[in-house]
Amino acid sequence: MTAARHILLAAHPTVGHTNALRAIGAELRARGHATSFAIVHARVPFRSLWPEPIRAASHLPAAIAAEGARVLGLSPSPASLWHAARLPSTTGQAELEIALALFTSGLRAQSREIAAHVERTGASVVVGDYLMPAALLGARLAKRPFVALYHSALPFPADGAPPFGTVLPESARGTDAWREAEARLARMSEGFDARVAAAARELGLRAPGTQLLSRPLPVELNLLATTPELEPGLSPLEGNVRMTGPCLPMRGALDSPGRAVLDALPRNGRVVYVSLGTVFNDRPAVYRALISGAASTGAQVVVSAGASLDALADLRSPTVQLHRRVPQVELLDRVDLVVTHGGNNTVQECLAAGRPMVVIPFGGDQLANARRVERLGVGVCIDARGLSPDALRDALAALSEQAVVARARELARALANYGGTRAAADAVLSVR
Repeated sequence: MTAARHILLAAHPTVGHTNALRAIGAELRARGHATSFAIVHARVPFRSLWPEPIRAASHLPAAIAAEGARVLGLSPSPASLWHAARLPSTTGQAELEIALALFTSGLRAQSREIAAHVERTGASVVVGDYLMPAALLGARLAKRPFVALYHSALPFPADGAPPFGTVLPESARGTDAWREAEARLARMSEGFDARVAAAARELGLRAPGTQLLSRPLPVELNLLATTPELEPGLSPLEGNVRMTGPCLPMRGALDSPGRAVLDALPRNGRVVYVSLGTVFNDRPAVYRALISGAASTGAQVVVSAGASLDALADLRSPTVQLHRRVPQVELLDRVDLVVTHGGNNTVQECLAAGRPMVVIPFGGDQLANARRVERLGVGVCIDARGLSPDALRDALAALSEQAVVARARELARALANYGGTRAAADAVLSVR
């Protein structure tokens, strides 16, 4: 029997950057190991007045603690709230630039805090989001091995794919706009490397290397919660890389609201699920167009409306169910098609469930995810600027074709062979 160990997990306070780590932590605890989760605790006054990303971030530590992990606070940088507040209003590489500034805010202080947490807990391994360099530097300070977790392979070069973070279509390859995007991405990458290197020097550490955004980190293990089947055109990756498939939350007993969502689903007929995630859900006008388009197909519509719930109350009907949040992993087993913003978690969960998607990306990795599901043959992308009920109705009709449904199910069967969360936990425990 393997001796119990303590694993420290670390990520920025967003659902997108914590979900896979939380799933791995739950699996480790189920095996008798202890876990801690280092995360910035953004205590903000007048919480309801802040943008949705900051409100969501302020709730995360309590949610993680409720799952059984010991939450270890990290000090927020004064600049982090400014960067986080601007993210939802930007797109493309401008958004990526702000995100990188956010991810390196307070880097030195948080690295020291993570190292101190490691020493106090006796953690034997640090597992961190790949975009949290404080976790890497903190592990180095504490002289512990570091495992980097990637939600997908989107940061890495893929044949024909546009530069990471852009809104350019693949047809723009070779244009001035493409070359300018490549140059801008290179500058951002160099700036990110420089900030991490400067923090490492101040902490008395060697710089962890260069091109930290475009190739696997030079660490003990890089975990990719994806598979080759999900990454068309991916260039060969160097270093210690292990693909596990999507890391999904463990299924457990649902709370009363979650059970009510599933109990209210129709027994017959097609069901379309609509969600804009946790950061972009304060867009009632977008939801109205999506609900109208989905309802026009004659399907039952289930909506995870988040911050838009109250503004959509008049749309409730026998065929339109509105909820603030839903048990998404369990719900996906019971729906036919999904309309999503294209966040990593939702896309991975839909792929694992074998559900075709209409993706309406607003920014960040959603743009790359939208192109990826189209290339995989399991999704259709609609530009948010061209969104209309008719456009969604046509996209849902295209996804209902038998070839698309069969392709989605084929991918799901392939993913099931990788192990996902269990395989990721095995990999973490193999690191000494």
